[in-house]
Amino acid sequence: MEEHRIMLVADVEDYSSRNGHDQAKLQAALVGALDHAGRAAKLGILGWDRQKQGDGQFVVLPPRTDPVSVLSPFVKALSKYLRHKQTATFRIRVRLAIHEGPIQLDGANGYPGDHAVQPNRMVGAQPLRAALAACPEAYLGVIVSERIFTDYIGQRPGSPRRDRFRRVDVEEKKNRYVGYIHVPGHNVHAVDISSTIPPGPDIERTLPVLNISGAGANVAMYGDQTNHQTFGR
Repeated sequence: MEEHRIMLVADVEDYSSRNGHDQAKLQAALVGALDHAGRAAKLGILGWDRQKQGDGQFVVLPPRTDPVSVLSPFVKALSKYLRHKQTATFRIRVRLAIHEGPIQLDGANGYPGDHAVQPNRMVGAQPLRAALAACPEAYLGVIVSERIFTDYIGQRPGSPRRDRFRRVDVEEKKNRYVGYIHVPGHNVHAVDISSTIPPGPDIERTLPVLNISGAGANVAMYGDQTNHQTFGR
C-alpha cells in the first residue's frame, strides 16, 4: 500500500562519542523535543509512525498533515526547546531532514522506496554538518528536499521565507539530491560550508527502509537574525 506522506528524520550530533549515561540523556532529550514541538504545532503525535534509531528517529507523519505546520511552528518550537535544554554540563544539537512523497506503508521491515531513503541520507549531508560546525551557538540545523522547498517554502502565509534557505548539492551513496538548509537564528549564506567534516559513526546507522540505494542532499540556508558569525568550532 502506497501513500503520500511527510517524513522527518532527526539525528543527534556527536552522539557516538558520549558515554552510555550521556547517550541515554540525549535520547530522552530528543524524544522530549520532538514530542513538545509536535504538540506545539498540533501535528497529532499520537498518529506518528516512529522508527527508533538510538541517536535519532525516522517519523512518518499522519495523512493530510499540513506541510507549513511542520516547516514553521514545528521547527520554531523544536529550536526553542533545544535551546532551553542546554546547560553547563549538557549539550544537544540536532539535524533535521524534511521530505515528502509516496512511500510503501506495508514493508516487512520498514518503508521500501527512494522517498523513504532520501531524508535519511539528507540528514547526514556534508553541507548541513558544516553549517552547524560554523554556527557553534546553533542547536538545530534543518535540511528540506527540493520538492518541499519548491512547493511550500514562501508559497503560503505563515510559511518560512525563501531567503532563509540556501541551495546545496549533496552526493551520498552514489546518488545526488538537491536540498536547502536553514539554521534558525543564523545566516547560513554568510558561513563557510565548504569544509569537509568526516562523517561520524552516528551517520552510518542502519536505515529504517528496505531500499538502500538512496542519496543525500546538499543543503544550505539563509537567515536574517544573526548578529555575528563564528567560524570553526
